Amino acid sequence: MLVAPDGLGRVGVIRLAARSRVIPTAYTYEANGGLSINSAQSLVLSHDKYLTYLRLREAGVPTPRSLLVFGLEAARAVAEKLSYPVIVKPTDGSWGRFVSLVKSPEDLETLIAHRQAMESDMHIYLVQEYINKPGRDIRVTVVGDRAVAAIYRISPGDWRTNTARGGRAEPVRIDPELEEIAVKANRAVGTYYSGVDVAESDRGYVVIEVNGVPEFKNVQRVTGIDVAAEIAKLILELAKR
Repeated sequence: MLVAPDGLGRVGVIRLAARSRVIPTAYTYEANGGLSINSAQSLVLSHDKYLTYLRLREAGVPTPRSLLVFGLEAARAVAEKLSYPVIVKPTDGSWGRFVSLVKSPEDLETLIAHRQAMESDMHIYLVQEYINKPGRDIRVTVVGDRAVAAIYRISPGDWRTNTARGGRAEPVRIDPELEEIAVKANRAVGTYYSGVDVAESDRGYVVIEVNGVPEFKNVQRVTGIDVAAEIAKLILELAKR
């Protein structure tokens, strides 16, 4: 059981799943003069898909065009601008939950009506350009300034490729271009380590998201790379500074 702000050490490795716990815990370590890995600010950014998009765009990292909207009329205008199909997702979420492929104005109207009946944090929408992936995407695990491991997440039928939704994982040989874009995305958000989701598109690699509290069980199992050990080495280096 954690009781903040008392009883915390100098270095905290934030591995909590819920944003409601991640952010205050990270800030507590930093307010006490300690080190949070990842930093509180990077976790705020990486937990918000729109803020992540702004940082990626600012850093020149290729990423799908995305616009933030607050209602049906704005969503309609943006979807027309981007051209159907489009992706509609909440600004906060994981495992592909509430991420929808919208193929028509009728689909969009139905989706927005459904979300409006949900809690208020579901009333903000990120409408995103659809990237026609080849039935897979790539999860790159970045530690420091290195891409230490990567896997394909291959969909058995769903357009979403999350392994949490049944996607199959296979190892990826990391080429220099893939490493460069993943490390650049990690720096843009300010994470010490992250899981960078990359899609292969007709214009090359495109970063979809940066995960500040990434799961890496499947990455270790499939690639044989001890990601936890790589993160531990980074933590020791940072703690010595």
